[in-house]
Amino acid sequence: MKIIIIGSVAAGTSVAAKARRNDGNAEITLYNADYDISYSICGIPYFLGGEVDELETLTPRSAAWFKKRYNVDIQTRHEVIKIDPDKKVITVKNLDTSETKEDSYDTLVFATGATPITPPIKGVEMEHVFHVRNIQNTASINSFMVSNNPKKVTIIGAGFISLEMAEQLTHKGLEVTIVQRSNQIMPHLDKDMAFRVEEHIRDNGVNLLLNEEATVITENTVETKSGNVIDSDMVILATGVRPNTKLARDLGVELGTSGTIKVNTKMQTNLPDIYAVGDVAESFSVITGKPIYRPLGLQLIKWDVSLVMLLLVEIWNIGAF
Repeated sequence: MKIIIIGSVAAGTSVAAKARRNDGNAEITLYNADYDISYSICGIPYFLGGEVDELETLTPRSAAWFKKRYNVDIQTRHEVIKIDPDKKVITVKNLDTSETKEDSYDTLVFATGATPITPPIKGVEMEHVFHVRNIQNTASINSFMVSNNPKKVTIIGAGFISLEMAEQLTHKGLEVTIVQRSNQIMPHLDKDMAFRVEEHIRDNGVNLLLNEEATVITENTVETKSGNVIDSDMVILATGVRPNTKLARDLGVELGTSGTIKVNTKMQTNLPDIYAVGDVAESFSVITGKPIYRPLGLQLIKWDVSLVMLLLVEIWNIGAF
């Protein structure tokens, strides 16, 4: 059995480890276009906030570690550029040398993740504007903070990473403003739960602007559609992600209603012997049983349990227990 996995962050390396436990004789290869593997995206804000001392802590396992522990081969800076599903052959490009090679598979797994969405805001390309997505741009953010000592930061978007960044940068002493286009934070939360989180955020000194849309970024400000001008030394873009489905689409893999790769409950796509996992794929809600998309490596059972826990806290607070 020869297994090829495209992508080697959380989902790809998890598949590799599980595949090895299931089959001690399988030949397992992972191709990753990025520099780093198996890193903690959700841990990035805690490094920037100072709770994690070293950036290397977020990348505790190297390709050599996976080779020794699981006997799998991980090749970074190698991009899969073409797939022939009939012959079960892929074409891989070495991004450092531009050389290409072919490799064959019995089973193929898409773990290509997602790319941050860059909103159409004037000035979004400026050097003090950052996404929070991988180890490389985390190092850039940290370098900017060390060199420029920003005092005020604006975070555009109010999802998972946004709130983690707001918490950590506030603890670090920065003045934080969150600009959210919709009428609540965490759009996946019910409104009667989201407003409790909003109160907590404001109680901890974060300036939260709902129903606001950033339109212009300058060297020292963020301007909004309503005319607000927010003083900002640094801007964090946290407006969501877009699944990396192009390679799969070109192959004829079917997409779901969310625009991610459609899979069944065994993570199989519509093509034989091709699977999809992680931020590029749909999953299934344990409550409704329907397809659902929750990126950032969140397991749906954990997400649904977290909602239950929040509800229990609210019941406790109103004295129902």
